[in-house]
Amino acid sequence: MTTVTAPHAVAGAPLTRGAEGDRLWACVRVMVFMLWAALPLLAIVGHVFELVSLRTSATVIVPLSVALAVLTVVAPHPSDIIVRRGFIAGFVACVPYDVFRLTAVHVGHMMGDFIPALGAWITGSGGAGAAAVGYLWRYLGDAAGAGAGFYVVALSIGIHRGSQPRRIVLVAMAYAVFPVWSGLIALVVLAPRGQELMFHLTPTTLLITLIGHIIFGLVLGLALVRDRHLGALLPWQAIKVRPTLGARRGRR
Repeated sequence: MTTVTAPHAVAGAPLTRGAEGDRLWACVRVMVFMLWAALPLLAIVGHVFELVSLRTSATVIVPLSVALAVLTVVAPHPSDIIVRRGFIAGFVACVPYDVFRLTAVHVGHMMGDFIPALGAWITGSGGAGAAAVGYLWRYLGDAAGAGAGFYVVALSIGIHRGSQPRRIVLVAMAYAVFPVWSGLIALVVLAPRGQELMFHLTPTTLLITLIGHIIFGLVLGLALVRDRHLGALLPWQAIKVRPTLGARRGRR
């Protein structure tokens, strides 16, 4: 396992003005990444509620994504790896989710696929190009953003401290169900044209989307089990949690 050095000061040690400024900058930086991670999903919400078109949102989100990517190259910070690993984990976790979902769509014919329509919202036209854009938004925006957000939040609440791998995976699966899946269903239900723009709610579509999100959370949790040492790179102190009973027994 790679050894990491925490960017924050040792507990109890005084911070110099320069160190305090660096820590503040690192905190702001991570929060900006958190906001960026949420934007692709929020942009879909704004479009479905007919507040701001996804095409308009994309003109802001895409340049911002490029700028943040350049920032991590030109002026890297140790905490960047948390966002980067979470981004990759969310991207990868979406693959088995879509294997399951697209099997239900194209083999079982149990529901439609609204991702190409999502791409058409951005491009203004349909076809294979729109489908490609929709899936890019899904993987590089929604899924990767959800993964990056989960990594930062999970490490901040100290889930990596004294937790068994099973607990980490269960927390990730719970996150994938609430708020991610429940937010999707709430959007479809509450938006005036939610079912028209996305998919019709039936017991079958509810079950398919729920299972898909559980699969997403399972893979995301397994990734965090591997990456839990990255909690040392947070620019703030993680919340201390009590170790589980199994973890305490293991240290005896």
